[in-house]
Amino acid sequence: MKVKTFAGNPFEIGRMQGEIYRRNGLDFKNLNIDNELFDGQRYIYNKYYPEFLERLRGVAEGGKFEEDKLIYSFITGELRFFRKVFSPKQQCTIFGVKNDNGAFVGRNYDWYPVAEKFFEVYRLRDPEKNAFIGITDMLVASSRDTKPFAYAPEDTLNDRGLYIGLTFAHRNAHGFGLSNLHILELIAQNCDTVEEALRIFEEMPVCTPKNFFIADKTGDMAVVEHAFDKFRILRPENGVLIQTNHYTDPELKRYDEVFLRYPKHNTLLRYDEVKNKIMANKEKLDRADIIKILGKVGSCVCQNNKYTRTIWSISIDTKRQDYTLYWDLLGKRKKLQLEV
Repeated sequence: MKVKTFAGNPFEIGRMQGEIYRRNGLDFKNLNIDNELFDGQRYIYNKYYPEFLERLRGVAEGGKFEEDKLIYSFITGELRFFRKVFSPKQQCTIFGVKNDNGAFVGRNYDWYPVAEKFFEVYRLRDPEKNAFIGITDMLVASSRDTKPFAYAPEDTLNDRGLYIGLTFAHRNAHGFGLSNLHILELIAQNCDTVEEALRIFEEMPVCTPKNFFIADKTGDMAVVEHAFDKFRILRPENGVLIQTNHYTDPELKRYDEVFLRYPKHNTLLRYDEVKNKIMANKEKLDRADIIKILGKVGSCVCQNNKYTRTIWSISIDTKRQDYTLYWDLLGKRKKLQLEV
C-alpha cells in the first residue's frame, strides 16, 4: 500500500486533494444547498476550525468545483447523513491495556464491505501544525459509493505519539457542530497528549454522537463517550479500557438507543469477547497478542457478513510509538508499519 503525503499550508493541501477528487469523479450536480444548515455550520467552522475552510477553498480550486457547493458538502455532510440514515450498521471495536510490558491499543474498523476496495492511508504535513497519519475508508457515508473521495479519517496518529479513533454511538440527537471526522484532524494537528485532547471537547461542539478512544506515548488513555450535547470521560479500570458501540457511562446509558433500533446488535458480544480474552492474559499481554484478539476469523470481533466487514485493524505500542496496520484479514492478510 502506498501512503499519499499532502504537504504545505491548508490551501495547498486542499488543492492537491481537490485534484484527486476531480479525477475520481466527484461532482455536485444533484446537490441543493440548505441555507439555514449552511449558515449554521459555516459559523461553527469559522469560529473553531477556520483552517479547514481554507483547505476546502483549496479543494475547490484544485478540483475546479463550485466553492459554496464544495464547502457545503463537506461541512454539512455528517449532519445530512445522520438525519437521513440514523444508526447505520457501522460498528468497530477499540481497546487498551496497560501492564508491566507497556501500554497497548488495538482497533478494528468495521463498515460496508465495499470500503475494503477503497480505504487509504495518507500523511498530512502542515509546517505550522503536528504532522499526522490518517486512515480513511474514502467513502461518502450516505451511500455505498464506488467513487472514493473523502480524505476524512476514522483514525489518526500524529508525530507526537497521540492516537485517536472513532466508534459509532447510537443516540438520535444532533445539531450544529464540527464533524467528528474533522475533530480527529483538529486534535491530531494541535494536541500532544490525552489531556490536551480532552480539553478540545470542553471547547468544541460536535454535530452528532460518537465515541472517541485517545491514547498518547506516555501510556495515558481515555474514552470520550459523546452524546452530542453532553459527554463523559472514561479511564482504564485495572489497566483495561474497551469501547464498542454502547454507552458504558451510567448517565449516558439512559440515552442509548442501540438495542431499541437493533435488538440483535453485537456490541455487547464484542465487548465481552475482547474483555474475556484480555483478562485471560492481561499481565502477559503484549503487542503481538493484539491482532490475535482482533483478527480471529469467525469471532464476533473480526466481522464478515453481508452488511459489515472488518476493513482494517491497528496494533499500537504507545510507549515505543510502534504502529502496525492490518487489512484483508479474511484473505491473504497484509500489514504495513505506519510512520508519521
